[in-house]
Amino acid sequence: MTLFDTQPWLVTAAPIPAVDDQWRNALPLAPVFREPPPAWPTVSPAAAVEAATSALSPFSQLGGTPARLAASIYDPPEGLADAPAAPGWDLVLVVDTSPSMTAWYPAANAIAACAHDMPCFHSVHVVKMHNRRPTLRSDLFASADLPVLRAERFSPDRPKITLVLTDGVGAAWHRRLLWEDLHQWATSHTVAILHVLPHHHWSLSGIPTQPIQLRAPQPCCPNRDLETPTTDGRSPVHDDDPTTFQGSVLIPVLEIRKRWLDQWTRLLLTDFLVHQQTLAIAAPSLRPVVPSPAPAHDDAPRPDQLITDFHTTAPEHAFDLAVLLAAAPLNRFVMQLIAAELAPAATTRDVSAVLTSGLLVSIDSPIEEEDAYGGITFDFLPGVRQSLLAWGESSQTHRVVSLLDTYLSPFVPALKGISTRMRSPDVQALPRLTSRAAPYLEIEHSLLTALSGETPRHRTVAHVLRQRLDAVISAQPPADASTHT
Repeated sequence: MTLFDTQPWLVTAAPIPAVDDQWRNALPLAPVFREPPPAWPTVSPAAAVEAATSALSPFSQLGGTPARLAASIYDPPEGLADAPAAPGWDLVLVVDTSPSMTAWYPAANAIAACAHDMPCFHSVHVVKMHNRRPTLRSDLFASADLPVLRAERFSPDRPKITLVLTDGVGAAWHRRLLWEDLHQWATSHTVAILHVLPHHHWSLSGIPTQPIQLRAPQPCCPNRDLETPTTDGRSPVHDDDPTTFQGSVLIPVLEIRKRWLDQWTRLLLTDFLVHQQTLAIAAPSLRPVVPSPAPAHDDAPRPDQLITDFHTTAPEHAFDLAVLLAAAPLNRFVMQLIAAELAPAATTRDVSAVLTSGLLVSIDSPIEEEDAYGGITFDFLPGVRQSLLAWGESSQTHRVVSLLDTYLSPFVPALKGISTRMRSPDVQALPRLTSRAAPYLEIEHSLLTALSGETPRHRTVAHVLRQRLDAVISAQPPADASTHT
């Protein structure tokens, strides 16, 4: 699997033109999110960055100083020709970290690295938006990141751009917790949302958009100054005109696709009317409050019904990927490992579809284990794993188990030798049951049960393991540490 080559929103484009070295950022940029172990068969970071560079190539049009851009497009204000050269733009990349966005972390790394190397950006600041289970607006950002987010500019000579990378699925979007921040940012500088999903899937997200024609009265202007045509289409008016958007700020929402980014770049750099999909955010006093979702009812669909619904609506390769993932402890590294080795036709969008399928819950891990290669950050709803395993073939299950033994067992001792135990089950070979090993042995029990038709020993060992696990569970107090994704 590659992260970019099969995505329809990434189109090969001309390379970035040569520019003076003074534009290039000499400081290295560490990956925003931890990369897989070097020996794991996943897409290489270099290939991902190369693909992102092709996708984001329209940003190369931002090359040159904002002062010179203004002089070349508009009638320059008096004295502009003598203004000193401003060293590029400052970019703030806000990355949504909702559970469903974990599939896009490699893409976020590549986009950040690509922007960092682009000569048009003087600096790139990456901020994580904490969108796992937010209840208040203040939960979204660390206090150390607030000055970066709220600054109108970092230098008088450089304009600021804030780009929000998201799939729009997390709770913060449906509850509109980010609306006030977006309104503040768009009042002071240029803001846009990079949507990782294709436009025809935006209805799944909490970002309502509408097509609008926009015009920038001057380059680098904040979103509050964007103009829209009047209803008769003859002349532009400001978006704070009470006859149009009643004080709303307008934020372009873009597919990460060359055509979309070309359009937005044209909006930034010319005085033409440009067609954009736009999120309109009213002033705080005019916005309705979106309450927290009501607790789930007890009449939740049965596992078989959930799986049937997903099978009917899932993208082409997503369901087959879900069946493979049912044989493994899940985190973003393991999901990408299995997709790369056993489902090469699957794309990042298929991984994302599994994460938003309603079949999984997100597990809250200790902060030091959030990026652990062997950690468990997702689990299937009760009964779903076993039902999905029944859809697959035993040969597929053994292939997944072999991957776990080869690549994951160095990080999870409980998985060492699991491929042998699946082919020749033996009660004496079962790992020692500890609180740390219990979640992995729960998965081993599911695998033994799914393979119980191979030999009677599979059924015997599964029965013994179930008794041991039940004894541990009965000795522990109940806890609820998960949430639907």
